[in-house]
Amino acid sequence: MGIMTSLFAGVSGINASGQQISVVGDNIANINTIGFKSARAEFVDVLSGNLGSAGGASQIGSGSRLNGVTQNFTQGSLESSGVTTDLAIDGNGFFIIQDTSGVFYSRSGMFRLNNQQFLVNEQGQSVLGFGVTPAGIPNGALSAIDLSSVSSVPQATQTVEVSVNLDPNETALTGGATGFDPLDPVNTSNFQTGIRIFDTQGNPRSLLVYFRKNDASTNSWYWYAGVNRGELDVSTYGMTQGTATQFFPVQSGSLSFNTDGTLATVSGNTAGTQLSFDFDTNGDDVIDASDTNPVTTPLAWNWGNGAGPTNPLAFDFGTQTSSGGTGADRTTQFGGSSASGVNNFVRFMNQDGFAAGSLQAVDIDESGFVTGSFSSGETNRLAQIALANFPNVNGLNRLGGNSLAETNSSGNPIIGSPNQSEFGAVRSGFLEQSNTDLAEQFVKLIIAQRAFQANTRTISTTNDLLSSLVALGN
Repeated sequence: MGIMTSLFAGVSGINASGQQISVVGDNIANINTIGFKSARAEFVDVLSGNLGSAGGASQIGSGSRLNGVTQNFTQGSLESSGVTTDLAIDGNGFFIIQDTSGVFYSRSGMFRLNNQQFLVNEQGQSVLGFGVTPAGIPNGALSAIDLSSVSSVPQATQTVEVSVNLDPNETALTGGATGFDPLDPVNTSNFQTGIRIFDTQGNPRSLLVYFRKNDASTNSWYWYAGVNRGELDVSTYGMTQGTATQFFPVQSGSLSFNTDGTLATVSGNTAGTQLSFDFDTNGDDVIDASDTNPVTTPLAWNWGNGAGPTNPLAFDFGTQTSSGGTGADRTTQFGGSSASGVNNFVRFMNQDGFAAGSLQAVDIDESGFVTGSFSSGETNRLAQIALANFPNVNGLNRLGGNSLAETNSSGNPIIGSPNQSEFGAVRSGFLEQSNTDLAEQFVKLIIAQRAFQANTRTISTTNDLLSSLVALGN
């Protein structure tokens, strides 16, 4: 019976070598498969029986058999693709994908936005991630990354930064603060500038700011901020609409400068005391000095067209020497740098409001945050890519299509954020290549081929011996 055992040992060797060639062939075939992890065949010997004596010397083997196929989850090289939604994991973890049949895992990051603006892989399966709060913090809720209805919420202007130089050589205008005439603002002020601001609905509004040199105090100016009447619901101020193009001052104040031209003090720039203006108590729909009961607190910006009121704006003219600042960083009174009627006295004006915006582009950082760039110029976090890991990654079941499924052997998934704890960083614009080492696989292929040939020789040799044995009977 011993000689017959060698036949079966040779057959098992042929089977084992053929299976190894299949594994090596699969590795080579997937040399260009994104995120592919190479595998190796693992074999064990087969014990046929004992000869009846104690000890291993009395045992005869009966060949080999495939014990399992183990994947090599070492990092593959990262190759630039230039596509923002292409992602690679630099380190541990798997992308989480989902379709109607369940949740799966993959190292392949060939993602795109489909026609419904969901982030999907090459098979059309949804990529899962965490939603974010308005502050951009992950909320822990795992779901498909949906950018179909994303837009930036408008923000009403709250602060206006002003940087101007007011020429001390300008002629002071008589009449003091109340000499400013909203019906003729250009001729009753020295300088004018403007900036676009936004109401609570994100509608743009044209803010106008006039500067008037004080005739009663050296190195002192008045400022008046407002819009044309057509921008406001003036009935909330106890007035009729009047002429839509008439300037309507909502906030006002004064500026005082030191003898070296630096800004000393500012009034009216926040919710403090305003210049004495009376909003038409005598019924002529004109704000002028003939009115009584002046309003000395800033008014809310009661916009028309259904927009909600905006609180008094905070006008930032820069630091003041009275508060310990330099007084020279924004608003100054230096000679020879402005001309009457020309806006070259303005260095810059900024404001913090913005309109609603539509999504223009997305970017993904190494922590997996999906950030949207909007037509309004704003950028907001929209979602975060989620990653999963397993206690035993070799227990995952290969399903094809670059997908893996959890099993009892793999254990339950551990889900978290990229670039934290045990999870690797996400690289946008890169793809992880197959980790198959082609040279190594060719060497294994040669060995498997020779093993196959050697096992066929075992069978042919045994066959020759059996032929000799049969010939003894002739």
